[in-house]
Amino acid sequence: MLNLNPLPDLLALTVLVYVFWSILRQRVGEQLHAWLLGWVFILVHFAVQLFSGRPGALQDTLLAISTVSLELAAVAFILAAGGGKSTPRLRWIAGSAAGATVFYIVLFYANVQSPVLYSLPIGVLLIAAAAVVVPDEGRPTGERNIFMLTFLLLALALAASVYTGHEDFGLECILFVAYLLAGIQYWKNFSRRTTGSITAVAGLVVWAFVFPLSLALVVLRPDVHIQDSVWNLPKYIVAIGILLTLLEEQIDRTEHLALHDALTGLPNRRLLDDRLTKAIERAERNEARVAVLLIDLDGFKQINDTYGHPIGDEVLRIVATRLQMRVRKADTIARAGGDEFLVVVSDLLQPHGATVLAAKLAGDLNEPILLGDVRLRAGASIGIAIYPDDAQTAEDLCARADASMYEQKRRTK
Repeated sequence: MLNLNPLPDLLALTVLVYVFWSILRQRVGEQLHAWLLGWVFILVHFAVQLFSGRPGALQDTLLAISTVSLELAAVAFILAAGGGKSTPRLRWIAGSAAGATVFYIVLFYANVQSPVLYSLPIGVLLIAAAAVVVPDEGRPTGERNIFMLTFLLLALALAASVYTGHEDFGLECILFVAYLLAGIQYWKNFSRRTTGSITAVAGLVVWAFVFPLSLALVVLRPDVHIQDSVWNLPKYIVAIGILLTLLEEQIDRTEHLALHDALTGLPNRRLLDDRLTKAIERAERNEARVAVLLIDLDGFKQINDTYGHPIGDEVLRIVATRLQMRVRKADTIARAGGDEFLVVVSDLLQPHGATVLAAKLAGDLNEPILLGDVRLRAGASIGIAIYPDDAQTAEDLCARADASMYEQKRRTK
């Protein structure tokens, strides 16, 4: 007979795996692959439980598969929490977690009676845990102390389980470490705290504490029985947090694309108009000046016609980089379209400052551009307009800078 108690969770996890698979079809990424793999292992964990209650060695095998599936899910979550990139440090942490579990299971089911051997995977896993916390000298001391105290208490709990003859408790403690490491890694990787990331971290931490809490109830209050659905709740909190994080990232990406040029990554005309208007309002309050520089690449059309659009696109990206290296971070560089760029210089004290900047930008853009064996030179004509000297509104400033740029082009022909 099948054990149908895990069936609702199995169905829910099947839907969740399908959701992650559907997202992965639309958006490729190593992190998504790791999340999907983790939920597949959780799905295996619940699927195995359908056959629980089998006699003898078969039950031991199913229990081992269930435990290893939970551990491999934690390993996948650790990799996903690190951004999906398999760095040497992440490989060491994840590999230690998986290796400790497998080694512990082999010892337990081989009925090995050696506290020293049981202590080996514990030590390896604690070293891996320390690798997550200790190297981050920039992390607040209080936070690092909390992490280290947690792992110290864990070491004592594991040692107690081994030396009191409860070696099977060690598996639960190892799972606790693995899921706690995933939560810590997720917290460290997402410096921007959002609803999604906080929810996912909280779910992973609560999930980790499910293992020691369930053991504590077995030992201290065997008469208390908590439904499996309660213990499984953190899993769905983690899933909600991850999906919220993915949604937040998609919203941020959409907003970025709406306000930035896809080729160069610079602000587009829409964002520039907003920043220019605010710069003028600030200049009016502070009795300062704002400069608008309109840059047109003189030789870009010839480069595009001669070498093709891929080379032309690369030239535009290089030009954007050179402009960013010259202009202050407080100012705004935007791609106005085609081969035109706009620079908004805020809080300008003297009008000649814009002229000096324009001369430096022209010199930078006149430097040769090397693309393989091809040596190109774009050059630029730069028009300048100053608020409030030349115009009073954002629209008039841009129009005046445009007229100034064409005037310069006529003079240099």
